Amino acid sequence: MGAVPRNDANVTVQQQQQQQVEASAADDSACKDLGDQQAAEQQEREQEEHATTIVPLRVQVDDASHSEALLEFECDWAPGIGGSVWTSGELLAAHLELQREYYRSIFDGARVVELGSGTGYVGLMIAACFKPAHVYLTDLHTHIRGLERNVQRNAAAIHAGVQVHVSELSWGSTEQEASLLESIASTSDSADNLEAAPVDVILGTDVAYLRELYDPLLHTINRLATARTLILLGLNRADTRLTFFCQLERDGFEYYKIPDFKLPKEYWGRDFGLFEIRRRQD
Repeated sequence: MGAVPRNDANVTVQQQQQQQVEASAADDSACKDLGDQQAAEQQEREQEEHATTIVPLRVQVDDASHSEALLEFECDWAPGIGGSVWTSGELLAAHLELQREYYRSIFDGARVVELGSGTGYVGLMIAACFKPAHVYLTDLHTHIRGLERNVQRNAAAIHAGVQVHVSELSWGSTEQEASLLESIASTSDSADNLEAAPVDVILGTDVAYLRELYDPLLHTINRLATARTLILLGLNRADTRLTFFCQLERDGFEYYKIPDFKLPKEYWGRDFGLFEIRRRQD
């Protein structure tokens, strides 16, 4: 038998039809991908909106009128666990307000650094309740935007003359530690800035909940603290090991647990403790 002759015109039409089918399928796939992407983005936005809450804090202002200031903190889990207000932060803020007569002279005109600020809960409370010269809210870069929003949200509650700064600080980063110290030193008119503008108070809450955080955290504390620096840490005793306190002592610090009677009664006997830490004076 002879070969069946090929009809090139029919082949061409069939190829065109096949190409049209493939192009249509590709368009459908692209539209589906775009739709899936848009749906995912919408779901992510809704989750972020749902995850964002506002936590209020009413504090007494350190002035002649003894008026109150209302602070509001935007809490958002999206950047990580630092995007919320934790019990240790609430405890430290409540203690500072309860013992405001004692802390007034400590914070008046002071340079205050909060480590792992998260929402800025404690640092902004101090900026509203007391009269420090400078408050530095520090955290990882993922929390910087949230901190800046909370500073803006509470600008009216911050004492006149108090300067609040937001700085990226990853514990153990010598570069970022140096940058922070330079920023603090720039607030002094003295020629010997680093000595004239030390960090007066270091704050931290729930900062030692993992063993792998001890070394970088203590590296930063060592870099910032001078002989006169007061360090106040709020810790959960259930997840802060004895090793942390041993390392504090190894690095030349001494610590004192603030007794329950200096705390609001609702915190007595709980697994949260406040610690006052200073360099050991040998």
